[in-house]
Amino acid sequence: METGKNRYLGKRWFAGQVARAGESGIVAPSYINDGETPIKGGYFVAMSDKPQCCRNVTSATDKILGVAMVLGVHHEFKAGKNLSPMTLPHGSEIVVQMAKDSELSLGDPVTVVVTGEDAGTASHNGDIKTNFYVTDVNGGLAKIMRNEVTPSVATGE
Repeated sequence: METGKNRYLGKRWFAGQVARAGESGIVAPSYINDGETPIKGGYFVAMSDKPQCCRNVTSATDKILGVAMVLGVHHEFKAGKNLSPMTLPHGSEIVVQMAKDSELSLGDPVTVVVTGEDAGTASHNGDIKTNFYVTDVNGGLAKIMRNEVTPSVATGE
């Protein structure tokens, strides 16, 4: 189901756009793409083996740093270039690219695809579970927000 019908901004979405800043400050530290391929804005970003470096998502065991934010005119970050993966603090939203076959809709939990040309995109049936959910959909883009309520873990005590 497509929403995103904001009278003024409904057609102005782009992947990597900060959709809403919440009560906490935006957390988007600078990392260097030490992978061999460019990282696209609005795609999930994985932690690299090197400090302060990141790379494209390639495995279900990757540690997700956040979503590559688009700053200014840069929608793609080549190898060796700086980018800012947004960690989605309390109350914030960011626009992410959805996988081509994604059936995400309002309220759905977000998972991350790790293989093929959709690697790093959001989907309903990806390989990495996240603590994010969909707050709006517009074509192949979804606004996501952090789930503030997580299931408690039984301690056996």
